[in-house]
Amino acid sequence: MTIKNKKTLNTVIIIPARIDSSRLKKKLLRNISGLPMIVRVAQNAENLKMGRVIVGTDSREIYNECEKNNLEAMMTKSSHKSGTDRVYEVYKILNKDFDLIINLQGDLPIFKKDLLEKTTKLFSDDSVDIGSAVCDLEDSEINDNNIVKARVVLDDYDEGFALDFMRTVDCTKNIYHHIGLYIYKPNVLKEFVSLLQSKREKERNLEQMRAMDNNYKIKLVKVGHNPPSVDTIEDLKKIRLHFKKNNF
Repeated sequence: MTIKNKKTLNTVIIIPARIDSSRLKKKLLRNISGLPMIVRVAQNAENLKMGRVIVGTDSREIYNECEKNNLEAMMTKSSHKSGTDRVYEVYKILNKDFDLIINLQGDLPIFKKDLLEKTTKLFSDDSVDIGSAVCDLEDSEINDNNIVKARVVLDDYDEGFALDFMRTVDCTKNIYHHIGLYIYKPNVLKEFVSLLQSKREKERNLEQMRAMDNNYKIKLVKVGHNPPSVDTIEDLKKIRLHFKKNNF
C-alpha cells in the first residue's frame, strides 16, 4: 500500500541534538522559562500527537535532561557531519518500519502543528521523496546570507516542487524563506546519507543541494508563520521574552 492510500501514517519525529554549536555555546541546554531548549522542542513535538518523538544526541548532558523530563533520547556518535546522519543512526537503532521520518531541528522552540501537518500531507503525492516548508521572505531577509531561500512555483494549494535553494538572490520572483524542516521516506533517507557531498552543496553550504543534484524530488508547502530558530544570544532573548509574555 502506498502512503497516498493509507488512512493513518506511522510517523517518527527525530530531533538531532549536537552539543557543539558555533555561534551560541551549548545552545540546546540554554534555559527557556525553567527548561532547556531541547526539552521545550521535544515537549512541543510530543504535544502534537503526530508520532513517537526521539532526541538523538552526542551529549550525556542532553540525554540526562531528556530522561529527567520523561522524554525519549538516544546516544549517538559524535562523529556525524550533519543532523541528517544523526537522524538516520537513530532510525537504524529503532529497527522499525515507519512510513515517514521527520527531521525536526532542536533549536525551534516555537512551532505550530500546521507546519508538520501540512508538510506531512505533501506525501499524498507518491512522487514526493522529501517534504519541507517555506514562508514569505521578509524584505530584511533578502540580503541576509544566513537565511536560506527556496525557489518554487506554488500551485493553488500553496504547494510546489523545489527548483533551487540558495543564500543569495538576484531577484525575488518565486523566492521564499526556507524553513529547516525535512520529512523523508525511509528508503530516501537511507540513500541520501550514503551519497557523497555534491559540488553545489559544498559551494552553498546547503545539504539539500545533495538531494537536488541527485534528482530527488523535494516538495514544499507554504505556511503562514516562520518558526524562529535560536542561533544567537539575541535570538535567545527574544524567545525567552515570548515565553514570559505567554506565561509558559
